[in-house]
Amino acid sequence: MSRVASLALALLVALVAGHVAPATSAAAIAPQSREADGAVDARGRADPTGRWIVVYRDGANVAAADTRAKGRGIAADRRYAHALKGYAAHLTRGQLAAVRQDPDVGFVVPDAILSQQAQNIPRGIRRTEATRNAIAQIDGVDDRVDADVAIVDTGIDKDHEDLNVVGGYNCATSSRTAWGDVNGHGTHVAGTVGALDNGLGVVGVAPGVRLWAVRILDSAGNGLVSWYVCGLDWIAAQREAVPGSTTGETRPVIEVVNMSVAKRGADDGNCGLTSKDVMHQAICRLVASGVTVVAAAGNNSFNASKLIPASYDEVITVSALADMDGKPGGLGGSLCYSWGTYDKDDTYADFSNYGGDVDLIAPGKCTWSTLPGNRYGYVSGTSMAAPHVTGAAALYLQSRPGATPAQVRVALQAAGTYEWNIATDPDGHPDKLLNVAHIVARGDYMVDVTQPQGWVGAAGGSVAIPVRLYRAEDVPDDVALTFVAAGPLVATLSPATLGGLVDTSATLNVNIPAATPTGTYDVLVTATMGDRTRTVRASIRVDGDKPVAVAPSVTVAPLSIFNTTSFAASARWVAATDTTTWITAYQVQWSASGGAWSSATTVDDAIHSSSRTLGVGHEYEVRVRARDAASNVSTWMANDPLSSVLLQDTSSSIQRSSSWWRSRITTMSGGSSLTSGTRGQWFSRMFTGGGIAWVSTLGPTRGKADVYVDGVKVTTVDLNRTSVHYRRVAFTRSWLTSGSHTIKVVVLGTSGHPRVDLDALLVLK
Repeated sequence: MSRVASLALALLVALVAGHVAPATSAAAIAPQSREADGAVDARGRADPTGRWIVVYRDGANVAAADTRAKGRGIAADRRYAHALKGYAAHLTRGQLAAVRQDPDVGFVVPDAILSQQAQNIPRGIRRTEATRNAIAQIDGVDDRVDADVAIVDTGIDKDHEDLNVVGGYNCATSSRTAWGDVNGHGTHVAGTVGALDNGLGVVGVAPGVRLWAVRILDSAGNGLVSWYVCGLDWIAAQREAVPGSTTGETRPVIEVVNMSVAKRGADDGNCGLTSKDVMHQAICRLVASGVTVVAAAGNNSFNASKLIPASYDEVITVSALADMDGKPGGLGGSLCYSWGTYDKDDTYADFSNYGGDVDLIAPGKCTWSTLPGNRYGYVSGTSMAAPHVTGAAALYLQSRPGATPAQVRVALQAAGTYEWNIATDPDGHPDKLLNVAHIVARGDYMVDVTQPQGWVGAAGGSVAIPVRLYRAEDVPDDVALTFVAAGPLVATLSPATLGGLVDTSATLNVNIPAATPTGTYDVLVTATMGDRTRTVRASIRVDGDKPVAVAPSVTVAPLSIFNTTSFAASARWVAATDTTTWITAYQVQWSASGGAWSSATTVDDAIHSSSRTLGVGHEYEVRVRARDAASNVSTWMANDPLSSVLLQDTSSSIQRSSSWWRSRITTMSGGSSLTSGTRGQWFSRMFTGGGIAWVSTLGPTRGKADVYVDGVKVTTVDLNRTSVHYRRVAFTRSWLTSGSHTIKVVVLGTSGHPRVDLDALLVLK
């Protein structure tokens, strides 16, 4: 059985077993009492009541300060010595006042709740092209990435057979070794970062990376700031000697931190020193020590600047992409329901936060990953997007040990692309999409092609394909580019050689002969540097089929003002069809009294109408044609020429019942109208044409009437308004072709405002 088939079978088994959403681990820690833990309620949930975080000033006499704290009866349950110096504890009013006066205390802040950024229910390795990354080597063979990643979350299931969990630390209860997953969220995040490339279950962005579980959340996905700082403090304390150093130099054991938590707050631009933000201070010191920190942007559909740690400049903040098929092009539909919506493929996820603090976007809608108990399931959220970037950072750091967090950020952004529907980014400044394939090891390079929506060309047309070289910073050598194009395509590539670190792009121009049959054709581009070659495939969809458009119909614009000699009209048409690609636009033209066609107006594919003012008694035509993604255009489709005939209320051809009277008002179209307020009264008119409009008066005394067309009730019209509006189109109906029809209007005699008017009828012939 192939690896793909075995993976598909594993997914199917998991689905049949019902493992599609995170669940509380069977090994969840029993709730602790407040006396035992000092930070949870009777049900084991995070409780900040009465809790404070005490931060010592730089240069403080920590030992003396600790002694004074003990003398005041303070029992610290979390101590910090690396990311910060200080502790967290319950403080009485007296203790709080005394601590604030302590000369060695820099400041004291209240503890607070922070929560995971995800929702149960959840995709992304293929979409970020991690399978093409030479460092990850995703091939079904368990070659593990040599890096260490901390998952700051609900813990990780250490017994999951698809994860390389090497240790952890628990800050959520008093037992520091109880870092197993009590919710499922942390295990899911861990799988996206580094699930093993072992042919089973799923594979992560950095397969087999060493995972550290730093539990700072309870079983409900909530935690305290003091727990969070406790976790960062532990990470900062994990140091090891630099190999070969003779000066005792150390480096972080854990190179990358993934965090999917958030609370309200903002970046003060001063590493938390101005706002006394202990989370920010701890992260700044962690980053300064050489640890790269990745954070979820949050799931509030607002600007990420309102949340911490997402708004911190020192972290890599990640927003979420809705990806349904693992590839660009936007053709995956809207298959996944989560966070209350079906997001469209390749768009900014509806729930995702956005803004200038976001550094990258990655798939975060319906992500399939590991769950406790050797299970797998879907989850959605920016929490699912962030671990894709965390895994990418681990890959980069494996090949460049010691790279700074700033260098990691720059490298990941440089490797990113805009191969998604960037118009859906809420802030108008699109985030780069993570592309793991473009992260190359030292001394290496790779070549790629850019396909924002796939390449589609019309027979007889051409396509320009951007070719990009991604090279390590130590590879300035010349790279020769060649190609092989499938017949009958004719291609040219310029330039043919890329040299130097700044020479990284070329263009492949592909000409498609007019007689080329509809289908998919490949062009292989090969890059050669010495004895090393890299090849990428550009697949071009040739569309030789023209779209099929439908002739429009013309309708008098409803509720528009009828000007007696002219009226507002709208041409409407149904969507065109195309067998090979998709419709991208329509063109519309009008002609009056047999004259020349107007200049073509182009409208978006979602728009199926065109408005114009028409004169009574004049003849008009309107025609439409469609354009597809390959720039093929359909033949023009026009309506039958139409003119209009005005029937005033005085026309003897309009039949009516007996209880109607004539109101003479100069603002009406003919200076008068027929009026009735008696239930059951009616007027009707037989006509031959392609449309009909009833002109009436709207106002406080007007009521409702039923409208029948060809003997069938089609609607009830309500003429009641707070103010009077004369000569309004109360009802309109049109057909594609002219025919014999009857319109009948029946007064309903609405209580308190029964009047119904017939000002005029307008027949489109």
